[in-house]
Amino acid sequence: MSVFGEQLQERLNMLLGKRLSSGLTLTGWRFDLHEMEHLEVGLKNNKIGGPYTAPGLKQESSGEICLHWAGEKYTIARIERRVLEEFQANLELWEKTAYIDPYGPGLVKPYEPPAVLLAHEDAMAILNGEFTPAFSFLAEGLETMAGYGTTKVDGRVKISRDRRLVANSEGLWVSYEQTPVEIYLAGDDLFGEVFAEKRLPSPEEFSGLATYTGRTVKELKKKAVLPREGEMPIIFTPRVFEAFLEHYLLSNLSGRLVANRQSAFGAQDFQEAKKVFRGDLTISVDGTRPYRYSSYRCTGEGVPTGRVDLVREGRLITPVLTLKYAKKLGMEPTPIPVAGAQGLMIDLPHRESFQDFLGELEDCLIVYSVLGLHTQDYSAGKFSLAADQSLLVQKGRIQGKVETVIAGDFWQVLAGEDTVFLDYPREETPAVCFKAHVAQ
Repeated sequence: MSVFGEQLQERLNMLLGKRLSSGLTLTGWRFDLHEMEHLEVGLKNNKIGGPYTAPGLKQESSGEICLHWAGEKYTIARIERRVLEEFQANLELWEKTAYIDPYGPGLVKPYEPPAVLLAHEDAMAILNGEFTPAFSFLAEGLETMAGYGTTKVDGRVKISRDRRLVANSEGLWVSYEQTPVEIYLAGDDLFGEVFAEKRLPSPEEFSGLATYTGRTVKELKKKAVLPREGEMPIIFTPRVFEAFLEHYLLSNLSGRLVANRQSAFGAQDFQEAKKVFRGDLTISVDGTRPYRYSSYRCTGEGVPTGRVDLVREGRLITPVLTLKYAKKLGMEPTPIPVAGAQGLMIDLPHRESFQDFLGELEDCLIVYSVLGLHTQDYSAGKFSLAADQSLLVQKGRIQGKVETVIAGDFWQVLAGEDTVFLDYPREETPAVCFKAHVAQ
């Protein structure tokens, strides 16, 4: 990767300050390159490998380039390793696609990025030829889930090595390796769960994943009848809560949408630290934690990783800002939640025990998935969705699956003092309990 990057750097530096035949003059550049190796092993209908999930070891190179031209013009394009072989043809295309942007992003000055641990030795060993653990995960998952009566087990193990290079014409040069790992298990086309970090799971973590998935599938096979329609406590599992945070909160914290007045929040709301949520709720981005899926050393623009509060004690602190929208809003660029809401930290002074809290409720629904979240108006906060995989719980006892429509206001969930956040097994993100309208 470094040789490829050095050659690309040399080509681009040769053009700096030169007026090209198109009339454009290159004043700066940056690129973000990835050289990837992927090992992928699949499990389909209880069979590891097979024609639809054959094991594969693949390599690919990709990246993004941003060219700065005189006169507030810019070009942003995807690139591959062949860009060097076809440099002149690509350059002509980049010239033709240049656009004017008075708020175009600047270039980050060189610095020493945080030394975040991102490449795990055990994951590296698998990619270097010790393939057995990748198959063992699926074999153990199949056995565990079959023990819970799952008749059709699907899954996937994907382990990657990403050699990344972020550089620019100011002299920034950040090069590092990371090992994203994704392990997914699903049963009977009802429910699936994933482990995603930049390391392998411990034996206890993987056993917990397989057990949780198998047990949940078993519970969803039982049928129950919704006892009544109307307002009822519902519990979003962490995965569902993360999906709602991504659709509603992160969309409205997007610097682009704030700057373009397409967010529920205006720039002044952040300047005034407007209180919009409950006072004990802090939501942060932190890309510095070792081997976390959401961690990294710098963004593709070269902005260093770090921790920043987006919401602090219920008050708006900052949108998520790239260089362009930081410039447009007159604010500082921020770390980016690269894994979506999985990259958010939810800080609360108190969380209830999930199991203990269930026993306190007369009736409630545990929601494992919803349909059509992407169709909801992210700025309004309101939702009306089919909850296709939900369990009815009465007095702490799971009765079985019900198919319902749930309706509520997610802004009220985050603002309501009666919203209860729950410690959930195996998860850092809490489950969340609140009242919503439930119907058949």
